Amino acid sequence: MKASKESIMGNDKSPVREEAEFKNENGHTAKGDGDNLPETYERTKTFERRMSTTEIKSTGKGPKTASLYLSRTKPTKTIGNVSESDSSSVSSRPSTRLSKTCSPTFNHVLKNDSKLHGSASASTRSSSNRTVKTDIEREFTFTGYDIMADDEPEGTEQLDASEKEKSDNVQLYLAACRRVGVTPVNFIARNLGERNFVMKSHSLGPGGAKALAIALVGNKWIKTLDLSDNGIGPEGAESIADMLSENQKIKELNISENGIETAGLRSLHRMMLTCDVITTLDISGNNLIDSDAKYVAEIIEHNRNLKQLVASHNCFGEEGGMVLGAAIANSDTLNDLDLSWNHLRGRGSMAIAASVKRNVGLRRLNVSFNGLGTSGCALLGRALLENRTLKELDISNNRIGTEGVGNILKGLKENDGLEILRIGQNPITPEVALTILTLIQKSDKCVVSILDLTDVVVSLEFLQLWEKIRLLRKLKITHGAVIQGKQPEKQDPYAIDWRDPVMRMYNFMHQEGYRVVDLLKKLDKDRSLSVDRQEFKLGLIAENIPLTESQLDDIVAKLDADGDGEVDFGELMAGEREFRKKLRARTKRMMKQSAPPELVTKLENILEG
Repeated sequence: MKASKESIMGNDKSPVREEAEFKNENGHTAKGDGDNLPETYERTKTFERRMSTTEIKSTGKGPKTASLYLSRTKPTKTIGNVSESDSSSVSSRPSTRLSKTCSPTFNHVLKNDSKLHGSASASTRSSSNRTVKTDIEREFTFTGYDIMADDEPEGTEQLDASEKEKSDNVQLYLAACRRVGVTPVNFIARNLGERNFVMKSHSLGPGGAKALAIALVGNKWIKTLDLSDNGIGPEGAESIADMLSENQKIKELNISENGIETAGLRSLHRMMLTCDVITTLDISGNNLIDSDAKYVAEIIEHNRNLKQLVASHNCFGEEGGMVLGAAIANSDTLNDLDLSWNHLRGRGSMAIAASVKRNVGLRRLNVSFNGLGTSGCALLGRALLENRTLKELDISNNRIGTEGVGNILKGLKENDGLEILRIGQNPITPEVALTILTLIQKSDKCVVSILDLTDVVVSLEFLQLWEKIRLLRKLKITHGAVIQGKQPEKQDPYAIDWRDPVMRMYNFMHQEGYRVVDLLKKLDKDRSLSVDRQEFKLGLIAENIPLTESQLDDIVAKLDADGDGEVDFGELMAGEREFRKKLRARTKRMMKQSAPPELVTKLENILEG
């Protein structure tokens, strides 16, 4: 748009002074020149300048404040029925964008071009009979930010509504705290609008849990609720369960280490059976016992949306394990189950192991730090022969020895589903560890890619075989110390330590042809099946046993294990039986090495007879 220089400055290059009239606040007409307006107009102009400062919200980098003021206010005068100024016959208000960088001392005036000016004049002449009221032409200058160049914020109304809802939720929490009589927690107020509400170890207590539960009934933002280690107890667990019965937005609940015990578990059980929303539940470390297993079992069996359950660090034993095992076998929706650090052993551990055979939903099973033992491993090995859905198995620290590992390997050899096996912290020798790795190498079906042998000592041969396997397939192994050099030779289980004074005493009695019971008859006068230490020592000396006094003292000390001063003949007779067993095995081995087979058979029959 062009602004004629003559319209601003006269032909003599001096400012044009105009006569203007306007109606003041009392309705009277006042006159004055353009540079010396009446006092009422000056007050009006000052008020408009003051009120033109505005707060601007934009989609840029946050709120901006800019000053919008009148850069020039030029009165117009009425000539007949048409309002005109010295610069033009008709002045119409231009539709302009606000200038971005104009200085307060330089008033830049935007005018319509001649074409628009002519159109406006024609329009005015056509309505010449209408009285044109006095007006003030305002020309605006805007400093700072170009608001017209900014985009209109989208979703402002929705954003404001969401913020208001969050604010209302905080106010509801504060009101709940007053009602319950607890001190509000600033952390809760700050995080009520977050997706993941994680509040660990804040000593919330039952009252704090109740106030929080009231605030969460209508909360629609939180999806994960973690209240682990807050001491909420059974009452707090009941409040949380009641809240979850109404709130359908929370999907993951961690209420571990809160001592909810049986009463709290019953509340959760009732909620889990009526509201099929929770997908992840952590109830570990809550002093749950065998009688509580039925509630956990019903949750596993009847909740169709539960995918992950953590019930570790509780007190489930044999009875609880049997109840849980039946539920696991019937579940086809649970994917991840953690029963580590319980008291599962005997029939309980066997039931858990057997359930794997029928289960078709589990992808991860953790029963570490329990008592699986040899019998449990036997059932678990059979289960692995048929189960193809289990991907990770953790049986660390379960008292699994050589025989138990053998049972596991029978199933592992034919299993093409298990990818992660954790079997560390068990009494496994370097030879057994090498056997496990050899099976993984030779099996055509085994797909184990992670083998955890934490704290299991391995040999150099084990490491060498691992390197060969890694050239062909991906295999990650965690192991314990590495034995350097040659492995020690296996000890003969039937070897007799002739340096042991007790063994030498048994050998002497065997050679002399009498037994411990014969010695007992001589020394036990009162038929109490025990004699004091001094009497026993004197009795051995009387039998002329070729032992020194120091060796006799060692024998008496070993036989008086409880330190009551009495030698227990029951332990003495048990030791004699073990000695004779080793002696027979040693004799058989010697005969096999030196005698013909027919003679060996004959001698064996004699020994057995």
